[in-house]
Amino acid sequence: MDVMSIAATSVMMSQMQTSQAVSVAVARKAMDQMTEQAAAIVEDIQQSVPSTIPGSRMDILA
Repeated sequence: MDVMSIAATSVMMSQMQTSQAVSVAVARKAMDQMTEQAAAIVEDIQQSVPSTIPGSRMDILA
């Protein structure tokens, strides 16, 4: 292997690591947004049924 091949391989590996880090960050952000949306949906559902009606409790942990 010559010096240029080693340098090119190093640059390529660095770009792959950066690309992977960006992909992970985007996936985490998407998961955070989905978690927030799911929590809002559960809250909306719980508020839509009056708690005075028997059996109106929703088991969200099941």
